[in-house]
Amino acid sequence: MKNVISYFHIVLNLGKKSVNELISLAYGIKTTGDTDVTSHRYSDAAIQAQAAVVQGMVGTRGSDPHPALTKSEQTEVNKLTSMIIAAKGDVEFFGNKVAAGNRTIFETIAHRTGFVPQGEAAHQQRIFEFLPSDIGSFHSRVGSEGRDITYIYEYGITTAKDVLPPTWADRIALPFVELIVAGFASGTIVGVRYAAIMHGTAPLVHNRALNYPPLNAKGKVTLTHGVDFLHFSDVIYTSIP
Repeated sequence: MKNVISYFHIVLNLGKKSVNELISLAYGIKTTGDTDVTSHRYSDAAIQAQAAVVQGMVGTRGSDPHPALTKSEQTEVNKLTSMIIAAKGDVEFFGNKVAAGNRTIFETIAHRTGFVPQGEAAHQQRIFEFLPSDIGSFHSRVGSEGRDITYIYEYGITTAKDVLPPTWADRIALPFVELIVAGFASGTIVGVRYAAIMHGTAPLVHNRALNYPPLNAKGKVTLTHGVDFLHFSDVIYTSIP
């Protein structure tokens, strides 16, 4: 039977955020009392209280993209991250239940609860979705990052949702925001992620959802052996129809 309803995911790209940005995201979450997200694992107050703990411990180092954290500081940051991920999962579950495949409704819920804000932060937090697909296939779509973009997709088979695939299939480079892959057995669980490469030199203001080819002093793309310059999105999962 064909999968006939789109399922939407919120991609937070937490690995690209500074501690301060993580704290800001936590303070912006608004699920308590939401008319659609009727149950949640953590209240807004609990998440904000944990954000305050992290803020008090890390202080001015929070703006550093790679701060040196003590073991206890890292433990508190990890706790805040897990609370945010849990809240995101609640919004995805109830948002998809209410939206029933309607992207506009899902986006409204995601915006209202603070997970896909307007403005600059929206470049880091995206809606990444699975569209209706035929038997034995998946059909994913990412948010467009603009013109002159190459999208690099990776997918892999895994044992359960939220379990990272042990291996990835060969990377697929396309100038398109949609990817369809067929040939799977029904019931197979697949994880998909993407990276977006901007053609040309990096602008003065970076969109951190994008990857910019590293250039040397002569303006030539220069890579380092053994180092992957691509930064991928969060992985989203689907069960093949």
